[in-house]
Amino acid sequence: MLHLQQDAQIEGLFNAMTSLLDIRTLILVITIVLVCRALMMGYVWTITRQFPPVKVWMVGSALIAVGAMLLSLRGVAPDVLTILLAQSFLILGWLMISVGSLKAAEQRVPLKSGVLVSVSAIAGCVWYLFVTPDLAIRTVVISTPAIIFDIYVAIACLKYKGEYRKTTLRVLSAVLLLMAVANIVKTHHTYSVDLKDMFIASWAVVQFYVVALMTSVVVTVLHVLLAVHYLQEQLDQELTQRKQHEETLKIAALFFENSSEGMIVTDPDGNITSVNPAFTALSGFAADEAIGRTPRILKSGRQDEAFYKQLWGDVLTKGRWKGEIWNQRKNGELVAEQVAINTVYGPDGSAHQRIALYHDITQLKNSAETVFHQANYDALTELANRHLFFQQLSRELSSARRKGKHVGLLFMDLDKFKPVNDEFGHEAGDFVLKTVANRWQACVRSADTLARLGGDEFALIAGDLSLPSEAERIAQKLIDAIAAPIELLDGNQCSIGVSIGISIYPNNGLEMDSLIAAADAAMYESKHIGQNRAMRSQAESRSKTPNGDWVVFDAAHMTGVKIIDDQHRQMVQMVNDLNRSIEEGRDDAELKSRFSALLAFTASHFATEEMLMDHNGYPLVEEHKRQHVGLLHDLQEIAREFNQGAELRLLQTIKDWLLGHIQHTDKPLGTYLTSQDSFTNV
Repeated sequence: MLHLQQDAQIEGLFNAMTSLLDIRTLILVITIVLVCRALMMGYVWTITRQFPPVKVWMVGSALIAVGAMLLSLRGVAPDVLTILLAQSFLILGWLMISVGSLKAAEQRVPLKSGVLVSVSAIAGCVWYLFVTPDLAIRTVVISTPAIIFDIYVAIACLKYKGEYRKTTLRVLSAVLLLMAVANIVKTHHTYSVDLKDMFIASWAVVQFYVVALMTSVVVTVLHVLLAVHYLQEQLDQELTQRKQHEETLKIAALFFENSSEGMIVTDPDGNITSVNPAFTALSGFAADEAIGRTPRILKSGRQDEAFYKQLWGDVLTKGRWKGEIWNQRKNGELVAEQVAINTVYGPDGSAHQRIALYHDITQLKNSAETVFHQANYDALTELANRHLFFQQLSRELSSARRKGKHVGLLFMDLDKFKPVNDEFGHEAGDFVLKTVANRWQACVRSADTLARLGGDEFALIAGDLSLPSEAERIAQKLIDAIAAPIELLDGNQCSIGVSIGISIYPNNGLEMDSLIAAADAAMYESKHIGQNRAMRSQAESRSKTPNGDWVVFDAAHMTGVKIIDDQHRQMVQMVNDLNRSIEEGRDDAELKSRFSALLAFTASHFATEEMLMDHNGYPLVEEHKRQHVGLLHDLQEIAREFNQGAELRLLQTIKDWLLGHIQHTDKPLGTYLTSQDSFTNV
């Protein structure tokens, strides 16, 4: 009885309120609040354009305001406007506001699901408005999306992990849950009493619109607060970034001032605006002497204008350049530097500054030049040594092939040199060798390569000859240059002569070893006839022989093991084919293809040998395998160096290791295998 009395009192209270609060009036007030909210959100949007929820809230509030206004016209305007269109605006507006709240809470927005729920509700509204008119069921259908959206967003707001918006979002969550409860109560009441007119002022309907009015005001405030929080976050982030930027600038300034590398900063036109102490120490220019001038104050003259044109071309087009430069200090001293130039761009994409970093590599360059000189030049005479001689010969032969020119190769052996050593000592002998080198260096062309091969043996590469007879004239110059007696350090005099052998490319040979053998043989023939003579080789080029193969595989190279000999014969043929392709001037693609095929076949051949060694218990198997590994590595290195100008030297290297490996390593293997009773030679 007490419970029934309390319910009656509550219902009486709400009945009294309904006499004071007309539903149409509440809807009109809510419409005004939502219009104000939309306008307010529009203003806030002009301030916080980077906060997307504000724009969504603005659109959503406008949609709900239009829907509420149409809803208040029920009974005055057609049902299509006051029910169908009004509810469509309300549902879509509610969806938009929910999307904005989810974005503000930084949660995933299930937009497709929300649209599906909204469209389904609108379709249900059409059905229960025109097909099967039923206000109660229609109310349930159109209220469901708002209830789902409010509960989903309320839960999502509680998941926010940040600090600034946390409290506001929790209040928003509570308000949305309150709104959802009020909506559920209204919907349940409408369905349970089978309400026929929504404007009948029942307590359940009135409480919904009262709560909707209050929550509209509160949510407006909360939305503004969320926008304020965003601005505060942005401000704090900007302050943090500014502090970090200031800290970075401090670190950069410390690095600039204390770096061991020279640094200059210029404007886009190359005028120096700042230099660090390391630059002053490196260049000799103080800051006040460098600022306002350009890096041309460092120009040494070692680089030509084309070099600087390419440098600035890269800086202007790519924004950076890196390389080595010989610069000049203030005192005129040259310094080698590794230089890196980078461009700093402004917000508009234009060049703002250029920064150059200088690293002194003078000592490194000098050390590298010293090492190169020691590796390529004779310590006594300063002439090219055997290593550089072979490199230069390869380049000259390659160039002659392309140009259709001749190359003269001269081998010189001093006559009567041994008596000088025996009579006057080795110091006098060294002096004679240096004197001969100086006299010859003075009479040969600057493009020719004069080399000391060892002892009293010398060689000269005379390239770009139009006629073979030019080599004989050069040889006579060499003979005449040392015809005069040499005065030794102790005042004594000695006379020496020279025997010269000449071979001509392509007349006497097409490859390095052929030309060397021909020149060497001609030199010994000259020495046999008498001193101070030059003898030209009569050897015929391989191109004039019937076979024409450079590498010859004959009985001397047979191991006695058929499969190994067959593969050796195939490898020799591949080397000859590669050499022939070079002779014929084939393109790089074909040369690389042939070399790759040779490399692959060699690896396959080694695998065959290793299988035979393992199967037959060859005692030197490990040493043999190590040679295979080394040879494959050498081949791969050759493949990387295989380019125009070095191909003949590298091809000569391939021939030497192939025949050497067969003679000294594979033939003993063949002897062992054929001696095994269990070995089947197929």
